[in-house]
Amino acid sequence: MILDRKLQLELLNKMASTYPEFYDFNHEYSHGTNEYNKAVANLYYLLQHDLVETGSVLRSNAFDGLKRLQFGTPTINQIGLDFLADDGGLSAILGVITVKFEADQLKAILESKILAADLPPADKHKLLDGLRSLSAESVKHLTTKIVDLGWDNVGSLIRIIQSSLS
Repeated sequence: MILDRKLQLELLNKMASTYPEFYDFNHEYSHGTNEYNKAVANLYYLLQHDLVETGSVLRSNAFDGLKRLQFGTPTINQIGLDFLADDGGLSAILGVITVKFEADQLKAILESKILAADLPPADKHKLLDGLRSLSAESVKHLTTKIVDLGWDNVGSLIRIIQSSLS
C-alpha cells in the first residue's frame, strides 16, 4: 500500500520543524521516482485530512486522465501541529464541551424520578419536600453521590445507556 503512517509522521515532523514556513521536500526526493510519488501521495492524504495547508500539494490532470501530484509549498497547519502534540494541543482545550446544570434543573430531574418511582404517596411527598428544601450546594452534593452510585453499578449503567441508544 502506498500509504505509510511512519512516512506521514516523518513528513509532519519535518514541516513542523520549519513552521510557519514551508518545508522543501524537493531536496530529499527526486521528481519522478517511486519515493517521490509515495511521499507526495502521503502528503496528499494528509492534505485530505486537513493536517497541512492547501498549497502543500499541486494537482494537475494529465491527458491520460490520471492525477499528477507534486510538492507545492508543504506547510503544516494548526490541526497538524495539534495532531503531533502529545496533549492534543489547543484543539483539545478548545474542543472541550462543558455541560452545566442549574440546581433547579437538577431538582426537577430528581423530582420526576421520585414521582415515577414505585413508592407509597406518603413517601413520595416526604422525599419531594426534603428535595425542595435542599440548598444548591446540597443538590450538587446529592447529584455527585447519585453519579458515583451509577458508576459503582456500572453494569446496570451500561444497560441503561444501551437501552436509551436503541
